[in-house]
Amino acid sequence: MGTSSAEIATYLRSQILAGELRPGDALPSAREITRTWGVAIATASRVHALLRAEGLATPVRGVGTVVRTPASAARSRSVRMAGSSSARRENESDAAAAVRIVTAAVSIADVEGIGSLSTRRVAHAVQLPPTLLNRLHPTREDLVAGMLERTLREWSPEPVTGCWHDDLIAGHLELWRVFRRHPWAAPELSITRPQLIPGALAFAEWAIRTLTQAGISPEDALETHILLFLQARGTAILLEPEEEAESVTGMDADTWVDGRLDTLRELSSTENHAALRSLVGSGYALDLDRAYDRGLRLLVDGIASRIRSAQ
Repeated sequence: MGTSSAEIATYLRSQILAGELRPGDALPSAREITRTWGVAIATASRVHALLRAEGLATPVRGVGTVVRTPASAARSRSVRMAGSSSARRENESDAAAAVRIVTAAVSIADVEGIGSLSTRRVAHAVQLPPTLLNRLHPTREDLVAGMLERTLREWSPEPVTGCWHDDLIAGHLELWRVFRRHPWAAPELSITRPQLIPGALAFAEWAIRTLTQAGISPEDALETHILLFLQARGTAILLEPEEEAESVTGMDADTWVDGRLDTLRELSSTENHAALRSLVGSGYALDLDRAYDRGLRLLVDGIASRIRSAQ
């Protein structure tokens, strides 16, 4: 079996706690982790999620994932394990408790998958009684909405270039990075019954406003926004199941496919599958980051071409 995300996280954790990686130092990027350890990008992303959940790392815009102060991280873990004093819990406002609950729920979903989320699991993480969780977030839908809002607040559009085409690509690539950090989020976002949360509305407003700069109507801009969002969401939906499969089997997707090459060769041995046969054993490996980037650019280029032809 290949190196697991937990093993890589253990190695980086030891470097952080030993002071070899100091506060503010950039951790190896997901790409660097894939090259160094020979793992899939999903495994590399999970390494960062594990370290963030422990309070050892934090994302910094324009830099990547960096080391947090180990002492602060230790205090954070101590609070999660032992909990605050009874007096502090009694004096804590509902608003502060709600923030801690949502933050813990996001960390659990990032590392363990949203299927692991439960009132008991979150209550244990924040050392609060389940009855308080049920009062502040009476339904799963309410808790997930809070989690999505916190997650989408990480998104912000790239600096305006003055070109709607380039701004649209940059903003959607930023959304993809948010989905990468939180693989559970994309499947939870609805298109037909959208969650009316500020973060989602802010993204929709930005996308529609950017598209109307190309000279199309707000109605056409809305439908184009949905098309582009579905591209990001549809690709990101693959992330969490792949992480779960890798955790269960101990194999990343490339290793899984490599073990079935003989079957693929046999099934694609007829002329009816000549195109597929040319790819078997060619060394091609599906890279979701590359596939999303390419698909996004094809869509935006196509939208620009359609707008030009209509003018």
